[in-house]
Amino acid sequence: MRVETICGVHSAQSRWQTYAQPRTERRPRPSRQSGSALGAPGVRRTPRGASDALWMLLWKRSSGHPDYKGQKLAEQIFQGIILVSAVIGFIYGYITEQFGWTVYIVMVGFALSCLLTLPPWPMYRRSPLKWLPVQESGPEDKKPVDRKPKRHPK
Repeated sequence: MRVETICGVHSAQSRWQTYAQPRTERRPRPSRQSGSALGAPGVRRTPRGASDALWMLLWKRSSGHPDYKGQKLAEQIFQGIILVSAVIGFIYGYITEQFGWTVYIVMVGFALSCLLTLPPWPMYRRSPLKWLPVQESGPEDKKPVDRKPKRHPK
C-alpha cells in the first residue's frame, strides 16, 4: 500500500491503481516558431529548410558508387588491414598470454578497415566508366534482320 496526497487529501492506493490512472495534466508543447526544442524562449532554431539543404549538399558530395578499380582497391585495403591486425593481435596475445587482446586488436582493425572502405571516398571514384550516349531510334529506323534457317543434324 502506498499513501499519497491527492488534492490535499491522504488516500491509500495500491501501486497499480496509482500508475493505471490516466494523466490529467498536460505540459504545454514548445512552439515551433521560436525557441529551442526544450521551449526556451529567445533561442532560435535552425529553419528546417536550411538543415535539409545542408544535409543534401553533404549527401551529394559524398554520394556516388565506386568504379571497378575503386572496388578492387577497397577490397585490397580491407583485407590488408584485417590481415595485419590479426597477425599483430596474435603475436601480442601470444606474448601476453591473453586471448582477449588478440580479439580487441582484430576488432580495432576491423573498425578501421570499415571506416576506410565503406564510405564512398573520392579515392574510389578516380576512373569512372564512360557510357555510350543515348541513341534515340524510332520503329522505322530498325533494319530487318536476315536470319538463316537452322539446320538440325539428323
